[in-house]
Amino acid sequence: MGSSSRLLLGTTFSQLQCHYLGLDYRAAFKAICSLGIKRVRLCAYWHELEPQPNAFHFTTLDWLLDTCAVQGLEVVLAVGMKVPRWPEFHFPAWLRDGVETGAGILPLDQRSPAVVEAALRMLEAVVTHARYAPALRYWQVENEPLTRLQITGGRFLSQTFVAQEVALVRRLALPTQKLLLTGSIALPWGQATADQQAFQFCLEQADAVGINVYSKVPLGQLPVYLQPRPSFWRRLQHWQVLLTTHCREAWIAEAQAEPWEPRRLVAVDKLSYPSASPQQATALVQKLIALNYSTILLWGCEYWYWHYRQGRTFWWQAMQQLLAVSETVE
Repeated sequence: MGSSSRLLLGTTFSQLQCHYLGLDYRAAFKAICSLGIKRVRLCAYWHELEPQPNAFHFTTLDWLLDTCAVQGLEVVLAVGMKVPRWPEFHFPAWLRDGVETGAGILPLDQRSPAVVEAALRMLEAVVTHARYAPALRYWQVENEPLTRLQITGGRFLSQTFVAQEVALVRRLALPTQKLLLTGSIALPWGQATADQQAFQFCLEQADAVGINVYSKVPLGQLPVYLQPRPSFWRRLQHWQVLLTTHCREAWIAEAQAEPWEPRRLVAVDKLSYPSASPQQATALVQKLIALNYSTILLWGCEYWYWHYRQGRTFWWQAMQQLLAVSETVE
């Protein structure tokens, strides 16, 4: 495993988020590619890939991977039952309606053997199909799999199961492809024991570790916002040092660059919101660069494009300028 000092700025693209915003995902992705991103995280959505048991449809994923190859982008492909964007756990209807997939005290994999069997079968099919895509550099196994969050309905996975998935992906992946695991850091203090435990697991299992960083989010459903305290940044810096010491790549897998508002799946009914602005996103990225994170994936590209389609370019131009930083910083 090796570390990287080259700064790479990119984004996560979600065809599902495009659907929520009423956007054509192909037009959106082509436009986003023109912004100057170097690395993009794509999402392999289970409900999209396996709409019927053992009947896989890769048309959308193949189009995205092929477009990345043409555009010269490095791809991170998030695979598993939990990948980015609401509702996080993307179960096909045939599975969700037939077996236990709800919240519980125990990890989902320990409560539902049928889900485990189906998820591992799906994972093997996706990796086997996509591994020869020329743009694919990293596999991300699940997304914040160990974290219990309200937006996931309280579902989470066990370290034992995620380690089983990691072993499967390593066995199937090409030798040149690396493995990414992600975790979170909770506002406002950044001192949650569960986050530290998840980080340690990722450190032991992955080639690259990504932290999801949000700088202003509502407290539950209240119009009161949490923001980082000094201990938050100290913990984030400490993690970067640990990753570098252990020859792991230190990533920010999600850097907030779109609103996170109470009682809003997609916050677009106002021109601006307290939780995010181009200035706040730029300041966040500058802070993360100062902490020596080597890859920073901006979260919200579909939102920038939505504004762009409305004739408002303030997000689009600011993020284009920000992404240009990776052209000059090494």
